[in-house]
Amino acid sequence: MSLDATYRQFYQWAEKYGEWLYLPASNHIATRLQEPDALRAFARLLADARVYLATVVANDERELEDHCFKIYYLFSHPTEDLFLTVEYLLGQGAEFYPSLFALFSSVDSFEREIRDLFGLKAIRENGETVQPRSWLHAPYPADLFPLRRDRTNAQLKQAVDAYNRDGLDRSTPVETMSVNPGSLLLSVGPVHAGIIEPGRFVFRIAGEVIDDLTIFLGYAHKGIERLFQTRPTLTDGWRLAEQVSGDSAFAHGLAYCRAVEMLANAPPETAAELLRGLFLELERMYNHIGDVAALAQDVALEQIASEIAVVRENLVRLNAAIAGHRYLRGLNRPGGICLPRPLDHARIAMELHSAVESFNILANELTNRSAFRDRTIETGVLTSSDALATGATGLAARASGIARDFRCTHPSGVYCEPWLRRLMEPAPFGKTDLPEATRGDVYARFLTRVREVNTSAALIHAILERWKDCGEKENTDFLTEIRFNPDRNFTFALGYAEGWRGEIIYWLMQDKMEHIYRCQVRDPSMLNWLALRCSIVPHEVEGKRVETILPDFPLINKSFNLSYSGNDL
Repeated sequence: MSLDATYRQFYQWAEKYGEWLYLPASNHIATRLQEPDALRAFARLLADARVYLATVVANDERELEDHCFKIYYLFSHPTEDLFLTVEYLLGQGAEFYPSLFALFSSVDSFEREIRDLFGLKAIRENGETVQPRSWLHAPYPADLFPLRRDRTNAQLKQAVDAYNRDGLDRSTPVETMSVNPGSLLLSVGPVHAGIIEPGRFVFRIAGEVIDDLTIFLGYAHKGIERLFQTRPTLTDGWRLAEQVSGDSAFAHGLAYCRAVEMLANAPPETAAELLRGLFLELERMYNHIGDVAALAQDVALEQIASEIAVVRENLVRLNAAIAGHRYLRGLNRPGGICLPRPLDHARIAMELHSAVESFNILANELTNRSAFRDRTIETGVLTSSDALATGATGLAARASGIARDFRCTHPSGVYCEPWLRRLMEPAPFGKTDLPEATRGDVYARFLTRVREVNTSAALIHAILERWKDCGEKENTDFLTEIRFNPDRNFTFALGYAEGWRGEIIYWLMQDKMEHIYRCQVRDPSMLNWLALRCSIVPHEVEGKRVETILPDFPLINKSFNLSYSGNDL
């Protein structure tokens, strides 16, 4: 179906169930619904059309025109550059809303987050409501609801302090979990050995086989979204965005800046977009290379792991030399990008060529090691059907045969250029046709990382060739002036970027005096934690029951390498 036909189809559905709103962008349409049956019926049509549920945003708009809470559902078309926002009004005083879990199981994480942070309760088709304590644990009172706008930060702090003075409730959901005869519960975390973020994994095991896995997150909750609406202005919120998930600092900063630029109708200049593409791909490369090193280490191939880690270290040192920070912080600004010094394109090209050459030699050595193949092939399989059901994104989805990549389906900046889009096909790894890279196991995720490293290198070299002829290549500031229109107060915009784990989405609403009314952050890990669980619990692969043993969990977990911090906002 063509893009025009898709637009017409969405218009027809919306006219039947709701009303059209203004267009936030040329590739974005929005509609408003108020009836639960209409929301479920519309969502059923979208599920049948195989669109992705990209994010869900709750917003406290009781002080605005409609005087109620609202839920915004953002859907992404899988093949066309088209977003659809469904705005659902809860009604004055209402705190319940219909769940879409039966149609989009990926909504589970969002509904649990909304339950703890807003106190809004999703009602599922069986009549049950989403239970609290997924995002905010024992140190917080159950009725805190920190993203409501009726209490100041000081009042929230007073409520937490008073609650803890009265005695902390140390009980956890694990204590109420039951086991069947012949099985037992094994709880790991939230504090782990080594340098790792906090998360609790409760395994129900029979012998060594994992019968079930429950993942408890939220231990790294930082109040990021509350900080967005109380501290920074629209023009300096990028500083906070870079802190969401440290290994994706550039992608998060970029997604935030693009949301601001959409609000201000201030597209960056061409040179800035070239640089943004360059640094986004550098961030992708050093992370994927680091993860390949970690996989090698998890199967006790220490020498190869160490040598790959050296390649990764050389790349982050290159980042520091050209951008002033190993993890590419401080570059993005609303309106463009700022460099500490003119870009040394010759050095980037030289060191990049050396890094990729060394990495490919070591990656090929891994594929030739039977010890590596035996541990990774058919281990931790995420089937394409499970990837679709959980809304898996980024590398995890692509390694399961799902072509989900915002650089291709929702391109922006330099990714709109035909000369770059031609290079977006995965670079060959050993041979041009590699079906093993889409089978969804640990080995497929390894191969997909290797292919993406080579693709990113090709994209960077193409960008550098364009940079050579750029008349501004000796400059350091590439900024378009940002001016906000007060007539757009309390309107929202989207900013997004394909980070190395998957798409990162910022939903940003403008407040008065150039402040932020609401900023919702969606890191790819928020969807991919669900996919990780599906790859571990018993399931069917090509008609055969597949089980995972406990010693394979660390390897599978590393093959996804998800962000706790990006989830626990």
